[in-house]
Amino acid sequence: MQDHGLGQAITVAGDLPCGPAGMGDRQLLEDAEAWEALGRLVDARRVAIAGEVAWRSREQLGEHGLARRQGDRDATDLLARELLISGREARKRTALGLRVRSRLSMQGEELPGRWAHVAAALAAGTISVDAARVIVDALGSIARRADAEELEIAEAALVENAASTSPDLLRVQAEVWQARLDPDGAKPAEDAAHRNRGIKVGIEGPDGITRTVLLTATEETALLRAIFDANRRGVQWKRQPAEDCDDDTEWHEVTEDRTKAQYDHDTLFAIVRAGLGADPDTPSKAPEPEVVIHVDAADLANREGCGWIDGVLGRISIPSVERLECAGRTRLVVTGKDGEPLHLGRKKRRFSRAQRRALAARDGGCAFPGCRAPVAWTEAHHIAWWKRDGRSD
Repeated sequence: MQDHGLGQAITVAGDLPCGPAGMGDRQLLEDAEAWEALGRLVDARRVAIAGEVAWRSREQLGEHGLARRQGDRDATDLLARELLISGREARKRTALGLRVRSRLSMQGEELPGRWAHVAAALAAGTISVDAARVIVDALGSIARRADAEELEIAEAALVENAASTSPDLLRVQAEVWQARLDPDGAKPAEDAAHRNRGIKVGIEGPDGITRTVLLTATEETALLRAIFDANRRGVQWKRQPAEDCDDDTEWHEVTEDRTKAQYDHDTLFAIVRAGLGADPDTPSKAPEPEVVIHVDAADLANREGCGWIDGVLGRISIPSVERLECAGRTRLVVTGKDGEPLHLGRKKRRFSRAQRRALAARDGGCAFPGCRAPVAWTEAHHIAWWKRDGRSD
């Protein structure tokens, strides 16, 4: 960063010392609100500039783009190098900046972009960058399938709520708008999530720790949460000082002194190791997780709309609800038009040991054409849908 840029930043901030330790409670909170308001304006400007840099560096311009002329591959690399920020932060800024970027008319007049309500509120500092991302990501995923007028109404309503609502709660409201504007869009969204799934094992650091990134769709996220919740039951926890800061605390297990993150890590890999060497005919003694799916009776009967999984933000399509119900790993809660529970499905619907051995002998592994997965990695499954086609086993 150039020296004159730092000087401008200090001038804008008022060149005030940061000494919150000596403040009273009231002054501390007032200062927090004041600097948050200033921070929102700064963030909005950062996003706007990053969006313009990305536009001037777009791929269509080729070697004439801004980033290429500066010797960088794209806007992300240019911003990361010039501003000394991470590539991840640069990508986040450019992604949002392009979506809220205003346009210029042939006469040079500034015209609102695609998300005009979000852009205006962001520039005015009435909503945070996090809230803007929630709105743009949620509505952008259904923009091609939703009515334009209704989409604008949803955008305006979410922007209004964002002024007094946390981004976490705003995300829930955005999900409701998604379901309202795109009732049959769960399947396309599901397909997109399926395409974006993945796991990336990073490079081992000098401390021996490797950062692994796991991207999961709604169904797998629900399963992970259910596994962790099931294994945490009955465990006693206590708050202890954090390793890197005695003034901060984190939850530790009482007996072995593991943090919750460490406990969940050990749970996951215990299951992975058990799965690699398990006999598929031997019942597991580990606590069995329960994934609960809620679905409207009319949607299930008409095979339209979507279902919802406890503890996970994100819809699942009716075909996926039927598949999970058939597999017997979930509990299905069917509700009426007013949300009243009508039916609580079975959690267990297992094949007998003899049936599994017969299937293993017949198929030798996964029966799907072209799949070579061994028996230990596969599940027994009905050829016909368990409920839809009148199965009673």
